[in-house]
Parts: sequence; C-alpha cells; structure tokens
Amino acid sequence: MTQAANTKQKPRKVRGIASIYEDDTIQFTPYNEAPSTQKDVKTCVGGGKRWTTIGADPSKVIHLMCKESSTDQYAELAAQFVALTKDMKPSQPLQLPDRQRLVNEGGMQVFLNQKEGQLTYQGQINLAETRNWQSELMRQLQLIVRTLPAEKSFTSTLNKIKKGGQK
Repeated sequence: MTQAANTKQKPRKVRGIASIYEDDTIQFTPYNEAPSTQKDVKTCVGGGKRWTTIGADPSKVIHLMCKESSTDQYAELAAQFVALTKDMKPSQPLQLPDRQRLVNEGGMQVFLNQKEGQLTYQGQINLAETRNWQSELMRQLQLIVRTLPAEKSFTSTLNKIKKGGQK
C-alpha cells in the first residue's frame, strides 16, 4: 500500500450556499469571497486608494502609502491625497506648503519653492564628531548634486525657470 492511500483527507470548511430540495437532493455552490464592502473604489499612482464603505453608516476611506526611503514622503503623500480628492469640493480652500523637501539625509535638507523658483539648502556639521569639516561639507554638497537631478519636481521646475516660465 502506498502512503497516499493510507492518508485520510482532513475536512475543510468552504463558504458557500447549500440548497436542499424536496426530493432530498442537495446542491452546494461554493464561493471564495464575501461580497465587497467597498464601493466607488479609486486608485492613483503611488499606491493610494479611496473608497466608500457599505453598511448602516457608510464612510469615505483614503489609504495613502509611500516608500520609507523616499526623499520627500510628505510631497508624495500630498500628491496622492490631491489625486484622490480632486472630485471632492472642500468647504474652504486649503493652503498647501509652498516648499517641498527634496533631500533629507546625512544632516542635509534641501527645499524647493516652486512659486519663487528658489532652492534652499540647510546643513548641519557636528564639529565635535567630525575631524575635517571641509570634507563633511563637500560630502553634503555632493549629496545634493547627485540627488537633485533624479527628482522630477526639481527638473521640471528648473526647466520652467530656464525657459522663462517662472519669474
């Protein structure tokens, strides 16, 4: 005898609908998922999602997400929020920040103000821990120079400024 013939199948629970008829026949129709509790589902680039719950007291739910390694998590989440709520009318106009942080690592922060067309950078060097403050400053500047060309918002704003679009 093979081992497969010796093993007994364990019972497993399956959700579904069982219909019992008058002639004592049973018909079982399984289903894998319960009815959806979300309606009017909208998604956006970056993984954001908005939906309305179903039930006695429906609610609007917004789910935003971004990578932990993102240079400006706030900007990514704000962009998703705007994309998911563009068809909703606020009772009062909202004021979003003028500045967008592009770099936030290694003691260096870089902000882009698109309205003014300005780039602001702030850096900190701990003189007690750093033997050569000049090399630390160069490291921070190299970080800016390497990181900024990869930022779409920076390159698009820079191109507008070069073409004379923002003054």
